[in-house]
Amino acid sequence: MPERYRQALFAILTFGAGLFAGFLIVVAVLRPAMSTSEATSRAGIGTSEAQAISANESVNDGSDDVNSTLLRVSNEIDDDSHVVSASGSQPDAGLDVLLARIDVLNEGWGRIQTELAELRQRLDLMERRSVQRSEQESPEQQQSIRPPTPQEQRSALVRAGVTAGQAEDIVWRRAQLALDRLELRDQAVREGWLDTPRYQEELQAINEQRVSLRDELEVDSYDRYLYETGQNNRVSVDSLIPGSTGEASGIQPGDIIESYGQQPVFDFGDLRSATTEGERGELVPMVVRRGNRQVELWLPRGPIGVQLEATRLDPRG
Repeated sequence: MPERYRQALFAILTFGAGLFAGFLIVVAVLRPAMSTSEATSRAGIGTSEAQAISANESVNDGSDDVNSTLLRVSNEIDDDSHVVSASGSQPDAGLDVLLARIDVLNEGWGRIQTELAELRQRLDLMERRSVQRSEQESPEQQQSIRPPTPQEQRSALVRAGVTAGQAEDIVWRRAQLALDRLELRDQAVREGWLDTPRYQEELQAINEQRVSLRDELEVDSYDRYLYETGQNNRVSVDSLIPGSTGEASGIQPGDIIESYGQQPVFDFGDLRSATTEGERGELVPMVVRRGNRQVELWLPRGPIGVQLEATRLDPRG
């Protein structure tokens, strides 16, 4: 990943986390203050109403009981004073709540920082591996892609050690199967039986005629063909599960698995099939490439306990 994208990613994550934490703190601070303001407003309204009532009754013709009116107004003012007094105790309780929320936010922020650090380490590791692979490959190898044209496919097969006649035959047969599939789909669309069991059966019959290159080519030629066409032809160890068979057998992160039980390993499926064949627990050899040398390890057949990733390796070393 380019450095500028990686820095932008962490800047966005850090800014978002800080913005969220600040929002929660502001809400926690304003909530007690708003409650106190509302209570004080209610007290002010009650006092104004009491003063208005007192003034209104003082201009009457004296038929009302003045003492009774003053007593009623006094009671209303006392009631409102109790409201103010009660609301005055809220800041202390609100402060306790605020402190508790700040503690929770601090814990959450610590978790976010930890996760960001782990993510940064993971990205750094991926970037270092990408740089190492780029340095190990020539510009021609870096630009190698799966051949899109029949001519490039024939050339790749020849470079892999296949004769020109055999390469021509393989490309021709694969092209004919592609044409048969197109003709079948066209017919099914025109006659209205595309999404029917009939179409699936006839398509399966065509696909069964296709022979895999792995079955047609020798192991070395197939390995070379994968490499020449820019496809992955190995699996490498990304990490190991603690206490696993792989860890106990001496496998290390970065090892590239070339064979297991004397069977070549080109992809994940090859390794998975090899570990489930034979007798469980029997000792089998596994050859890995570690740096510029091959290392042979022995381990019991069965789950290895490693995390893998696909990679590409020149069969010629």
